Amino acid sequence: MNMEWWKEAARKAAHWSLPVGLTGLSLGWTVYAVGEILAHQAPAPLAYTVAGVYDAVWLYALAMETAHRRQGSSGKLPATLGWLFLITSVGVLVTHGLLYATAVVAVIGAMVPAAAKATLIMAVERDTTRISPAAQQQIDAVRSATRDQVAIGRAVTRAKADRHTTAAALEREERKAHGQAHKLRHQASEELAKLTAKHPTGDVPQDVPALFSDEDLARVLGQWTQEGVSPVSPQVNPVSPVGELAASQGEGHTPLDWSALAAVAAVAGVETPEPGQPLSEEQLTVVLRWLRHSENPPLSYRKALAAYRAAGFSAKEERVRKAYAALIDAEDAQP
Repeated sequence: MNMEWWKEAARKAAHWSLPVGLTGLSLGWTVYAVGEILAHQAPAPLAYTVAGVYDAVWLYALAMETAHRRQGSSGKLPATLGWLFLITSVGVLVTHGLLYATAVVAVIGAMVPAAAKATLIMAVERDTTRISPAAQQQIDAVRSATRDQVAIGRAVTRAKADRHTTAAALEREERKAHGQAHKLRHQASEELAKLTAKHPTGDVPQDVPALFSDEDLARVLGQWTQEGVSPVSPQVNPVSPVGELAASQGEGHTPLDWSALAAVAAVAGVETPEPGQPLSEEQLTVVLRWLRHSENPPLSYRKALAAYRAAGFSAKEERVRKAYAALIDAEDAQP
């Protein structure tokens, strides 16, 4: 208990030492300056007595202002007297310094009472707003929890940003690869046209089949999805040209049950879609549902897209892909 008392006393002494020291220095300097100035107009004992009374009134005003501030009450008169005596003391010290010393001494002397007043106000404000240790612990706990939440939020945001950045980079690489493949196919077509024109032959070269499709890759990985797209980069949607899908003309396509298409359209309440005609969203969904369930098991997106082209329908591939994805979602949502 005695040790706690000494700690509290030491804390208060450290807290009030600077304001008290500056106030004492300011009072002493003010007594000397006022007394020396008045000594030229009156006897020295009277001059220094007046200076002492002046400082005593100022000190009393400071004490009363401090007491009111600590109690949180209104003390307009002490505060007014304190500021009035402060301004007067600053003027007296500046005048004394200019008359009997230098301008530097005048400025330094004027700063002492101002610094005493400022430190006294700060000391009183801190002393009156001091909180209990239990309240401080609660404040520290709240601040710590807030900092933890902010740190976690920043980490999550950065992780999301990294994921989107990586997805964009993968999509860029995929688009670049598609562009390179298209360029190579174009160059090969030009070379084939030149060679055919230069060396005509009766044998027409057949299209080279794909060496390794998305379906093959998915089967190898053992992660076959319903859409038939490999989940190697799940954040990136398949990138395809956004041009119109030309309606295929020719023979050799798998026969389709066109009467089933009319039945599906009737159930959906839309007009029967016709190849080569613009399709509404509902008609596009009807066609894709008809093609998807034309075989067992249902067709994947790639196969349904090929059947869509072979049937003579045309639309932007992006639109077809979105309609097919919505169809899959609707089927998954069914119980």
